[in-house]
Amino acid sequence: MRIVTDAFLHSAPPDVVDRERPMSAEARSKLWLALGLHGFLAAGYIDFFATTLRLPKGDWYWDLYDKLRERNEEPDLGERFSRLEHMPEGSFGREFFKYCQSHGISLPGHRRALPVHSTVHDFVHMLAGYNISIWEEMLTTAFSLGFMFNPQARNYNPARHKSVVPVRLLARLVPLPRLQRALDRGSAMTVDLFGDWDPWKVMELPLEDVRRMYNIQPE
Repeated sequence: MRIVTDAFLHSAPPDVVDRERPMSAEARSKLWLALGLHGFLAAGYIDFFATTLRLPKGDWYWDLYDKLRERNEEPDLGERFSRLEHMPEGSFGREFFKYCQSHGISLPGHRRALPVHSTVHDFVHMLAGYNISIWEEMLTTAFSLGFMFNPQARNYNPARHKSVVPVRLLARLVPLPRLQRALDRGSAMTVDLFGDWDPWKVMELPLEDVRRMYNIQPE
């Protein structure tokens, strides 16, 4: 498998561009980067099964998760994301605020929010134009697999995604036109959003301008 993986990956170019501050820099510990999402999922599963089985439940698991999140993320994170509501209509930041509100997604830094470094996934959804149904989650995943392995991306670094190379290879074999289109759209992008990408640099720009800047093609 390693031979296949290494043959698929292009070498990363010399680091000649300015690096951006990624969302992971908002986390205050490496342990949170490694385990934060597991904590969120654990609380979510407890909530789901307690509701499904009609078991007595409280909010202790979410309270515990939120205490850990608050200790391990920048203290002003929630306030900064709340201010997106007041950005100009049509801006990247305002549209992200509306996207989260319309889908019942907690903004980073707020109660029951994803760990901040996992929030990139929601940015990907909005930029790609995919909803949050199971099918469109698959399309979002395919779109992501495209930009993660595009050697033309500004911040291409295949080493950070080696573990999902088999998934990327298998995705190309799935005979579903819309899924293949999602993969192609991601592959045309000029940035790896899971790399050193700083959304705060584009929050005030019009969403459509950001899509053009990143070469996100219509579906």
